[in-house]
Amino acid sequence: MKKYYNLLGLHIDEVKQYFDEQNVAYTIKSIEGKKDKDKLVVPRVIKISEIGDSVELIITYFSDSLI
Repeated sequence: MKKYYNLLGLHIDEVKQYFDEQNVAYTIKSIEGKKDKDKLVVPRVIKISEIGDSVELIITYFSDSLI
């Protein structure tokens, strides 16, 4: 699992590209709050779990002012 620590916090597009290049199957689950959805527009990976021969990515949305 340590091999994926460097992917945490990255934009989902970068992480998807990495797994596509490595030929690793993945699923994406999103966590969304109920407030300020219009301000939270940048999807970032917050958790990566290996499940069998694939990977599950948990993402949530952040404000672009934090970039």
